[in-house]
Amino acid sequence: MLGKKSVDQINAKISSIIGADMVVDGNIRAKEAVRVEGSVTGDVETEGALIISSSGKVKGNVKGSSIIIGGSLEGDLTSGGRTEVASTGRVIGNIRTKSLIVDENAVFQGQCIMNSEGIATRPESSTQTSETDKQDQDAKKDNDNNNKWNKR
Repeated sequence: MLGKKSVDQINAKISSIIGADMVVDGNIRAKEAVRVEGSVTGDVETEGALIISSSGKVKGNVKGSSIIIGGSLEGDLTSGGRTEVASTGRVIGNIRTKSLIVDENAVFQGQCIMNSEGIATRPESSTQTSETDKQDQDAKKDNDNNNKWNKR
């Protein structure tokens, strides 16, 4: 359940509102809190809080200091603080946050990484390289073992 005090504090600082009848195609960047009541297709990035209300829909990645999802999000979420998925919320994507609250009846499909400050992300190419290196090492071991048997 959304805490009354925290929502009131965030509402007092909101500088941008995407209204219920608005449709935005493109990325949004803001320094202050953003509230989405309409539809956004694109990434939403704010240095402040991000609220996706129960009527709000975002198809894209979101980033904010704290994030409350009451509507629908299809994309990855990154929060430097608290993330809350309300009972009316739906998140289809990965979450990277410091703390997470998922209310009863909320939907979350994806992976979650918490306390992400100490986690270093590896580029995908380095993962592929290390898998290739491992396969090469395994093949070399097999060849060495075969050579042992062939010498005897």
